[in-house]
Amino acid sequence: MKFSILQQDFLPKLQAVSRSVGIRSTLPVLDNILLAVEDHGPSDKKCKIAATNLEIGVIKYVSILDEVPGEITVPAKTLVELISGLGEGKITLESEGEMLTVSSGKFKAQVNGISAAEFPAIPMSSSAGIIFPKDVFLSSHQILYASAVDEGRPVLTGILTDAKSERLDFVATDGFRLAHRSASLPKGSPSFKSLIPKKTFEEVLRIISEENCDNVEISSTENQNQVVFTLGQTIVSSRLIEGNFPSWEKIIPTEIIGRAIVEKEALLKAIKLAAIFAKNEANIVVINTKKNLLDIKSSAKEVGSQENEVEGDIEGEELTIAFNAKFLQDAVSNIPTQTLMIEFSGSLSASLIKPVGQEGLEYIVMPVRLS
Repeated sequence: MKFSILQQDFLPKLQAVSRSVGIRSTLPVLDNILLAVEDHGPSDKKCKIAATNLEIGVIKYVSILDEVPGEITVPAKTLVELISGLGEGKITLESEGEMLTVSSGKFKAQVNGISAAEFPAIPMSSSAGIIFPKDVFLSSHQILYASAVDEGRPVLTGILTDAKSERLDFVATDGFRLAHRSASLPKGSPSFKSLIPKKTFEEVLRIISEENCDNVEISSTENQNQVVFTLGQTIVSSRLIEGNFPSWEKIIPTEIIGRAIVEKEALLKAIKLAAIFAKNEANIVVINTKKNLLDIKSSAKEVGSQENEVEGDIEGEELTIAFNAKFLQDAVSNIPTQTLMIEFSGSLSASLIKPVGQEGLEYIVMPVRLS
């Protein structure tokens, strides 16, 4: 294998792929990056840069010069440090057996590698997937916070991705709160339903911010146990989480007895202040809805108490409802607009929090029962 490329074109792609290397793996080849020269058509030779930790795999393609077919794997950390240190300019990489030679100007280095035959195959899609603008996927960061951290219930650590009837839903829940983002799909889009690890979503979001692409394509492998993202010149493959995601639609309140429209920053400030006095008392803040204001209280025997009022447009039944301060703060802080709406369905029923002026985003927070 042999190819030449500008260091400034090669390094960013190398760094991005290296995030998916299997660090301290029992399989030495998982510590490596795969480099392979491939023919993508007349006068279109590319270097395939790939890494995997067996849970997520990333492939990037970059155009090259002076190419000779072949492939090799080399330690990711060594290669990234080496290419980073060379500075801008033309570099040449050439492999012979299990040795990679890197040269640039008067500099030459040889790096010990491992045969590409030992590198695990990264699954590729077997059918056409759903295609939508990248901005739709970028907006999914607004719901990731609601997924579970505890591995005790693996299905809750994933993001449900469900495409049907020309609608795409992203859903995250940890059993106490739920976040839902929806968007329209083009006519004729195929159906798709998978439970994708949160870590995969986070990595794809990073790659989209780095990659020059307009659309995202999501598809599955032939045996349906892997999801494949196509993002311009990048392919991301990830294992899926097995199991049944909760029937999230049943959690969304349908009977609304009260509604509050308030400024996001005013409410967020009030919740943060209330949280100071809630830390030792199960982290509870109590909200009383009154005419044109929300009365927010919290107290702790060891610390003291506080009471605050947030003005707004309040309508419907007056009620007293308690929330976990952190869950309420997470939902409010992730609202992307200046004004938000809270819909109440009862003192012991879930409340719905939405941005005002933006469709397709909603947060559900379960109340806390006051003793």
